Amino acid sequence: MSPGISDLAHSLRKNSAAAAVPVPLGHAQQLIAAALGYKTFAAYQVAQATTQEPASLTDVSHVVLDEDLLDQRASELGAAPPPNRLHELIETAFRERAPHTRIHASYAAFEDYLRQHVDQVVIEDDDVNSEMANANYDGVDEVYFDFEVEFEKVPVGGALDIDLDGHVGLGIDTERPYAGHIVNVEGTLSVQRLGRHCFGSVDCQVTNADLDMDWGGDDHEDGPPVRSMSQAYADLLGLDPHEVGNLVDVDAEPQDGHSGEMIYSYILDFTDYASPEVARKILQRHASLRIEVGPDFFENVRSDDWPR
Repeated sequence: MSPGISDLAHSLRKNSAAAAVPVPLGHAQQLIAAALGYKTFAAYQVAQATTQEPASLTDVSHVVLDEDLLDQRASELGAAPPPNRLHELIETAFRERAPHTRIHASYAAFEDYLRQHVDQVVIEDDDVNSEMANANYDGVDEVYFDFEVEFEKVPVGGALDIDLDGHVGLGIDTERPYAGHIVNVEGTLSVQRLGRHCFGSVDCQVTNADLDMDWGGDDHEDGPPVRSMSQAYADLLGLDPHEVGNLVDVDAEPQDGHSGEMIYSYILDFTDYASPEVARKILQRHASLRIEVGPDFFENVRSDDWPR
């Protein structure tokens, strides 16, 4: 039998009695209707008769509770549990009678779910993963899609349709040749509105995924610097990259002479950063822990958390 509002009301009545905050069946029907956005159960029934609400909850995958109207109606009815307890009982009723339906406390919470769903679909997509594999990457830094969710513009019976255009940003494996770190992704997101606060299943599809290769070429400035900061410091100090550690946090002191118009060099002072063992290794190559490097030292060098 298809679950409906009466099933939810019976569950609410039963569980409220067990929790020593009994709600009569008639009141339970009124409260369920309010949670779905209607001031009265009769108004909800009229909406069903005019196809503004689904005949049952069978195809309803998401419900956004109208908590303000629910609390108002509970206050009007008088004998109802406190708001937090009532919300719990409503959610329990859905879990018992319509377990396929996910409950959201607000439209903002539903929007958060949609964004998380998009991220999950994208990161699990075969085409996206195939392009990621070509990048020789070291972990995923971000999944980025900038889109608007405008529930208020979707009529009952219509669908929220969104074109997705974003990317997956990858960490860079500094031990392997650079092959790109951005996978551009296009897709679609759609969910049908079945009632005032009822929605169908969410459909998210990836339609295209390509590793961004627009970083090479002599005239393109967006390609990655050739060395990480750790590697640059390791080469300078005669260390293995894993020994550099917090040495990358040393502030470079620009040396710009008296005019201040041009930087002639940088001073790197590792005195307060190098451990005794690392300091000994540095002193084997340099006479001091204060080392001067040329003005071009930081060219083609990226910070260890690039890109961010």
